[in-house]
Amino acid sequence: MNLSDLVYRLSHPGDSDDARAALLLFIAAAASLGLVAFTDRADMTTATLILSGFACFIAGLFLLTFHRGAAVSPEIAGLLDPGARIALARVAADLGVDGDAAILPRRDGDPLQFTSSGLSVLPEGDIITSLCIQEGSVGLCVPPLSLPLRHHLRDEYGLGTPDGVASALSAYKEAIIVCLELADEVHATVEGEDPVIGIVGFTLFDGCRIVAAESPKCCTMFPCAICGLAGLLLAEATGKPWIYDQITMNPEDRSVRIVLRSP
Repeated sequence: MNLSDLVYRLSHPGDSDDARAALLLFIAAAASLGLVAFTDRADMTTATLILSGFACFIAGLFLLTFHRGAAVSPEIAGLLDPGARIALARVAADLGVDGDAAILPRRDGDPLQFTSSGLSVLPEGDIITSLCIQEGSVGLCVPPLSLPLRHHLRDEYGLGTPDGVASALSAYKEAIIVCLELADEVHATVEGEDPVIGIVGFTLFDGCRIVAAESPKCCTMFPCAICGLAGLLLAEATGKPWIYDQITMNPEDRSVRIVLRSP
């Protein structure tokens, strides 16, 4: 947490008991040290006030540092993403783009997401525009929806670039369970040559219901940030493209199953 975050939380305590307590402790610290400066005495009472002031300040700083603020309801958080994905999938379908998303690695930049039209092959070379039209390759090429999340995990949690499929799957489990705390369990295995990921007790599953009600195909055409993170990490780890072959859901245990393949 940086200084600006501390100042904001202190000046906007809202309904947080921790933030209010920290504010009161800072006031008590300022009052104690201010009284010492005002009286200008050198005795045991002054020493006690100084120690009390510093103790209040440290306690307030401790409370403010570890205060996480008001949490967003999982039901609300799950509703923030589906509308945009459904709209994007509808536009793509109207353009004749109805294939599964492929995460394409790039040597000098972030990976791209290519959603193909029909039996199009993956594009080669540099891709300049969002509408990709090459010989044998037609589709939409956009930044992966998980890209901002990937940058956040790298910058804030130190989640580096994995090396190999096993390392990528391990990094994905760490991101979902440890960093983001968005699931009860994450199972990641390789069946044949295809990585298979199971997310159990997914916190944002309500958003999955909305997208699946529109069409399950939306998920493989434009994976959400959480599902899309798997392909992004695999592309970084292997330097190969990865296609979303299946994304299925089970409402009973709020689970999501992701199957990827490399062409």
